[in-house]
Amino acid sequence: MGQMETKTQWTGKGLGFAAESRGLKFVMDGKPADGSDQGPSPKEVLLASICACSGMDVVSILQKMRLDLQSCDVDAQTETTEGHPAIFKLVRVQYLIKGSNIKPEQAIKAVTLSMTKYCGVTAMVCPTSPVQFEIFLNTEKIHDGKADFTEAMKESHKS
Repeated sequence: MGQMETKTQWTGKGLGFAAESRGLKFVMDGKPADGSDQGPSPKEVLLASICACSGMDVVSILQKMRLDLQSCDVDAQTETTEGHPAIFKLVRVQYLIKGSNIKPEQAIKAVTLSMTKYCGVTAMVCPTSPVQFEIFLNTEKIHDGKADFTEAMKESHKS
C-alpha cells in the first residue's frame, strides 16, 4: 500500500502550522480566539478531506460509466462534541451531481460504493463519528444513506 509523508512546522504565529506533502504546501491554524486565522483548522481540513476523497471516487466511477458528468459538488457539515478530545458528533454530506444522461440509480451506485468501499478518509472517521449522506441529481433529492465500511473492512483484513 502507498506510503505517505507530511512534514509540519510551526509558523511562529498563533497556532499556525505549515504543512508540506509531496512538495505541496498549505497552512493550518486555529480560529482567531486562539490562532491567527492563517488557514483552516486541522478538523476543517479533515471535513474537507471527506468531501474531496469521496468526491474523487464518485467522479471516477461516473466517468468510468461514460456518463456526461457536468458537475459534482460535495458539501459537509458537522459539530464537535464537548470536552476533550472534541470529535465530530455526526457528519452530514450532500452530493450535488449534475449530468444530462445520469440516471438516479447510477448516481446512487457511485456514492454508495464510495461510502461503503472506497473512501479511505470516511472509513477512518466512521468508527468514531457517524457519516450520513444525501444525494441530489440535477437538483432533485434522490437518496439518503449512511456510510458503513463493515464489509469492506472485513475483506481488507483477510489474509
